[in-house]
Amino acid sequence: MKANKNKYFVAAKNNTDALVVYFSAKGVQANGILTKGNTANLAEIIADELNADLFELVSNDKHYPDDYRPLLEISKKDIESNARPMYQEDVPDFAKYKKVFIGGPAWFFYWPMINYTFLDKHDLTNKTLIPFATHAGSGLKGIDDHLIEMYPKNKVLKGISINGYDAQNDKDHVKRVINNWLKEILG
Repeated sequence: MKANKNKYFVAAKNNTDALVVYFSAKGVQANGILTKGNTANLAEIIADELNADLFELVSNDKHYPDDYRPLLEISKKDIESNARPMYQEDVPDFAKYKKVFIGGPAWFFYWPMINYTFLDKHDLTNKTLIPFATHAGSGLKGIDDHLIEMYPKNKVLKGISINGYDAQNDKDHVKRVINNWLKEILG
């Protein structure tokens, strides 16, 4: 992948119609102290396997603390209030993408609300949405259903969820699981 001036966006080596967007929590998390979040590991594998562009959602105002318990409290309040936290920078030329993989940690059967900020901000006409998540035991439960409910005009493909511990500690296995999933959903 080649870098550009947007520090949260990494363009693939070749032109692509696939974008991988993600939010990933770092710091003190359920599976230890993380310098790179669980979902970041999944997003990078997906982007590498597909030769897709990669974009990290980073909140404008440190909305999400680097400590698991306060992070979950903020997340729960965000869900209850249907918050839309803002993020830094944006994806250049979003219109060119046909497939948008979007992921984050599964908290209370939702992604962090910053993911929905991203989706709401962009014209999703003719976009295929593909969810992915990391979790501490819940799986993808609910996230894919919310996506279908919130964006009924979009095609939503079968998502994937990976345990955060595995995302950190068993990357070879995770890569095989992701490759099998991608073959299943994309043919």
